Formats: sequence, structure tokens, C-alpha cells
Amino acid sequence: MKKIIYSLIFIALALLIIIAYGLSDFNSTDAKAENSLVKEVKTANENRIKLKDVYTNVSYHISKVNISKTESDRFSRVEVFDKKTGKFIEAYGEKVEPIYASNSKVMPQSNNIYKTSKLIIYKERAYGSAVTRLYTVLTIYSEGSFRQIESIDKAYWEKASDGDWKLENQHAAAISTTGNLPTTEMEASGTATIKMNATIFTVDLLDSTARGVLSKQGGTSHII
Repeated sequence: MKKIIYSLIFIALALLIIIAYGLSDFNSTDAKAENSLVKEVKTANENRIKLKDVYTNVSYHISKVNISKTESDRFSRVEVFDKKTGKFIEAYGEKVEPIYASNSKVMPQSNNIYKTSKLIIYKERAYGSAVTRLYTVLTIYSEGSFRQIESIDKAYWEKASDGDWKLENQHAAAISTTGNLPTTEMEASGTATIKMNATIFTVDLLDSTARGVLSKQGGTSHII
């Protein structure tokens, strides 16, 4: 009997976002071309990468990676690679969808127009052929150089690559790290399980430290 083997990979992501405006004391070097080296940036013992209108905190030293940045008027994508091996680590994306609203929580002033934007941000990771993204949608109010997060609309997972796999047991949430809204900082986190079909040869290639047989029933093997 031919065995059907399912590879189950548990994944967890966290995404900390800080509105770029108002951080005049933050000194960063942005990548303007592919594979350019970003200088090490330290602030409160954390490293940050600037997307377009926001910064994201990362768990590694910026000096240890190369990044490739693609940018347009309303979109930015940053891809991070290990400096020594060239291996893809993760990617971040930011898209702005401007709207105008009359219910801004910012106190209006005469002759000022307050702009409302939907800010869509994602963090992307690859697990073999399975590429996943953790998305967060924010409502941003701005006037001049001032910006703040007015609401955290939703957080969710999406597949970012084709193939015979799917996301299961998806959980995602986003909160203001200050405990209040409006805010200039938020964090999204989520967990999910990648389920994909695999051959016995694919299973043999998996890192044995990252998997263990859960059960074997009949001709089906479930591994994680």
C-alpha cells in the first residue's frame, strides 16, 4: 500500500511595528539598492529596519545581514538575507491605501485637512516551498509629519506561495504595546500549522531535530 505522508510544521511569528514619524532621535541607514549592506543600528538594545512609514524590530544585528529593498509611492518590500551564507531569512512589506474620514480622533484645527490611511503590513517566512505571511491592517491618521495608529483593524495569515500545502489552526492577534489607542507602536503575533503532502524521500530530507513521528495508522504517517 502506498503511504500518504503529511508533514506538519508548527510556526509562530511576531511583528513589532513603530510609526516612523516623530522618531527624530533615531538614526538609521536605509537600503536603496538590491543586496546593499545596512549598517548596524542600535536603539534601546534593539535593531530596527525601516520599511516605508514604519520601523520593525528584528531579533538580529543589522550588521549581520544584507537587505534588498523595493519601493514605490505606496509600497515597500524589504528582503533580509544572511550576510555569510546568502540564505533568505524573512521579508517585510508595507502598503498604504489613503482614505479620508470625518471621524478622526485627532483634534481638528482650522484650515487643516487630516488624512486617513489604511496601512497593511506583513512579515514573511519561508518553510521549504511553503511561504507564509502574517498580516496586520491599521488605520493611520496624519497631519504634516505627525502620524499615529488610530485603530488596529485585524491580523491574519495568508499563503504567499502556490503548492500542495495549506495553513491550519490559524491564530493571529495585534495589540497596542502602550495599552492605549491612539498609539505609535503595536505588536502582532500569530501561530499556525503548515500541512503538506510529502514523499518518503522528502521526509528523509527533513531535519530530524525538527520533527518526530506523531502517529502511524494504516498507510498514513503523520509527522511533525
